[in-house]
Amino acid sequence: MGAVILVAIGGFVLLEGLMWAIAPAAMRSAYDQMMQQVSDRDLHIGGAFAVFIGTCLFAWGAKLILQ
Repeated sequence: MGAVILVAIGGFVLLEGLMWAIAPAAMRSAYDQMMQQVSDRDLHIGGAFAVFIGTCLFAWGAKLILQ
C-alpha cells in the first residue's frame, strides 16, 4: 500500500512539474486567476488540511519503514 501512495504522490509531482516546465507563463496566469477567486480564509483552511494530510502520510510512511 505504501508503494501505491508513493507512486500517486510522485505522479502528481511529476505532472505538476512538467506543466511548469512546459508552459510557465500559462501556469502562472492560471494560478493568478485562481488565487484572485479564493479568499484568505479558504487558503488558510486548505493549507491546514494539507499539513494534516501530509503529516498523516509522513507518519504512516515512517511507520511502514520502521516496522
